[in-house]
Amino acid sequence: MSRPRILLISYLFPPMGGIGVQRALSIARYLPGMGFELHVLRAPNAAGPVMDPALVNLVPEDVQVHSAFTPEIPFSLRQKAWQWLNRAKRKPATPAPAPVVSKRQPLLGRIIRKVLAPEPEILWVPFALRAAKRIIRRHKIDAVIVTAPPFSAFVVGNRLKRIFPQVKFIADFRDEWLEFYINNNAFQNNPYARKRAVEIERETIERADAVISVTDMSLATIRKRYPEQPDAKFHRIANGYDPAAFTGFKARENETAKLIVTHMGTAYLNSSPRYYAAALNGLPEEVRDGIVTRFVGRVEDAEKELLQNAKSEIQLLGFMPQQKALGYLEDTDYVLMTMTDKISMPGKAYEYLATGKPFLTIAAGDSEVGNFIRQTGAGYCADPNDVEEIRAMILKAFEGKKQRLTPPAPAASVVAQYARPQLVQQFADLLNKMVAH
Repeated sequence: MSRPRILLISYLFPPMGGIGVQRALSIARYLPGMGFELHVLRAPNAAGPVMDPALVNLVPEDVQVHSAFTPEIPFSLRQKAWQWLNRAKRKPATPAPAPVVSKRQPLLGRIIRKVLAPEPEILWVPFALRAAKRIIRRHKIDAVIVTAPPFSAFVVGNRLKRIFPQVKFIADFRDEWLEFYINNNAFQNNPYARKRAVEIERETIERADAVISVTDMSLATIRKRYPEQPDAKFHRIANGYDPAAFTGFKARENETAKLIVTHMGTAYLNSSPRYYAAALNGLPEEVRDGIVTRFVGRVEDAEKELLQNAKSEIQLLGFMPQQKALGYLEDTDYVLMTMTDKISMPGKAYEYLATGKPFLTIAAGDSEVGNFIRQTGAGYCADPNDVEEIRAMILKAFEGKKQRLTPPAPAASVVAQYARPQLVQQFADLLNKMVAH
């Protein structure tokens, strides 16, 4: 009996780094050991924000990694270009004569957004499609998994399903697109991009043999838009952590007198540190002076500005490879997480969970994150709209350290549920039902 042959299409893949590659990497790492022949199609020059070359070493040798070039400009240049195109919309502090070209910038921005709708990564589609067709024919692929974002990768999956109707198509939503992701992306948040996104998602849901989302609320949100589709098509497979990444991890007590709070990952609009900083600034001076907060990872410029006036010690350590970043969690007292969207779950939550460190969480109590903290017993949670509740949470952590009280911690059995090998087994079980030889 031959092994089922799977093609995983993931725009982001090592040596790209960050949380965006972890799900695809875990599938590549563990699915072959579950009886599958795996091929991966990636963009070798993907316009991703960070690199982590060490992750390449985690991809098994028997996984065949294929590449399809994308004609995009690098992420940093794209960000600068977008800021330039939109600078006419910002009101300068001191009025100044606008250059003639600025009158054309809004029009130019609209044209670019229309051409690149729903997102710049749409440029990868023709190149990825050509490569994917070749891989499917040459290797007799049985099933294609497309993991997103970027969501334009679903266009590749849709077209492949038209050409190869016998090949199973699995659409993996790492984020909910139309209510969460698009509303928090300045480039996509416009009527034309939204129209294209709605069209692409509908075709994806209709053509896919299986639709996967990472949280119950995200799945329910997607499911509600397509009541005519069968329930059996929709599945939840959570994000998680890779136990292998923690083999050298040594949680240890912070022996300094100060409370160390660490935030890992990207700080952006929905994971903004503004709520934490505002609460921190309102604490008594002796408490503020006894807290050090570290940000390990990329902090968007708008969020950096919010931290400049902080009245407590803030360390912006920048992006670093995964193993080095995890080292900063070894001696932290609490890990910090913010999520203001009710249906989204930050991927870093599971790596935090694996450390055994208690959480300081800023999220609504009835949100996906709030439910997660309550169900796992991983720490404290305060509402982002209640600065006094956040302040009380920080003070509780501070006084607890001062009095050497045991902080909350999840049970080992709860942590084990989110191990990547177990989650990839859920992919394997689904695939076996779909492509049994």
